[in-house]
Formats: sequence, structure tokens, C-alpha cells
Amino acid sequence: MIKKWVITGALAFGLLVSAPVSGFAAMGDHTLRPGVWDNDVYELQGKLKAMGYFDFAVTTGYYGPVTKQAVTNYQRAKGLSVDGIAGPQTFNSIQSSIQKKVMTVSSTAYTANCEGCSGTTANGTNLKEIPYAKVVAVDPNVIPMGSVVYVPGYGYAVAADTGGGIQGNEIDVYMKNYSDAVNWGRKNVNITIIN
Repeated sequence: MIKKWVITGALAFGLLVSAPVSGFAAMGDHTLRPGVWDNDVYELQGKLKAMGYFDFAVTTGYYGPVTKQAVTNYQRAKGLSVDGIAGPQTFNSIQSSIQKKVMTVSSTAYTANCEGCSGTTANGTNLKEIPYAKVVAVDPNVIPMGSVVYVPGYGYAVAADTGGGIQGNEIDVYMKNYSDAVNWGRKNVNITIIN
């Protein structure tokens, strides 16, 4: 009986150690389809939005009907197999179609959950209704409203807000929780603007 436990435990440990870690996978390492809620969906939505296919105001991380339609429209426009599912062929096409611009900015964070906060962004998105949205406030003279921005440590977001204190090379990232906004602090980051 003890020998059986040792063999079973060793086998289980081996399977656990050799199992792939999906949390560190890059977009395109696995297929995305309707019903999936994943960080890769934020990236997919952001890149499709930058190319004009994803028409929702902000990225949500949820692969619902709007994302499926965006993928379908992209596949049709690029002459790909049209199924509304983002697999390797779709990811490779997207990667080769986007352009990027990198810049260093000073970043801070804000929340919609504070006393006196309306929760409504400059583009009209109610962050209290969509608390999982990824949004950055920008100076529209530097980063155009509606741009898709990749912020290290935050992810793919939409430049959907402005702020009186945001001027020049500054951004303010939206956080669902006040404590997360405080923990973000003020720091310089190298952001990527996706075109």
C-alpha cells in the first residue's frame, strides 16, 4: 500500500511539474472563442480596435458577441477562414498587420469608486457599470482619444478618458479598486501605442 502511494504521488507530481502554465502564455498560444474571459482577450480586442474592427468603447477581456463579430469581420476582410474564433491563422495575420509606437510616460492610477467620482469617462463609458474595463486617461494632444495602449503591468487599454492633471507625456490608468490605484503610485513606464 505504501509503495502504491509513493508511485501515485510521484506520477501526480510529474504531471503537475510538466503541465504548461497558461498564465504566462502569449496571445496566440491558445485559441480564443466565445465565452472565454482572459487577459489574451484584452489584447485581441485592443489590436482589433486599433485596426478598426472592434467597435466597443473599451476592452473588456470577455469574448462575447461583439468580439466574435469583430473577429469575423477581420477574417472576412483579410481573406481568412471565417469562423469567429481567434486561432493561430488569425493571430499571425493580426500580428503582421499592426504598427507600434513606443514612448516613455509618467503614470498614475485612478478609480471610479470614490466619493464625488462620477465614474463616466470622457468618451461616455460608465466605469461603475463596466468595472473590469481597461482604460487610460491621456492628454489627447499626445495620445489621441480612442488609441489602444499597452501599459506594462496593466495590459491593453483604450485611451478613453482625460483629466485636468494629465498633460504631455502622462497617463492615468483606471483601477477597479481604490487600494490598487494607491498601490500603483507614480512611475515611469514605456507604453506601446498600437496603430
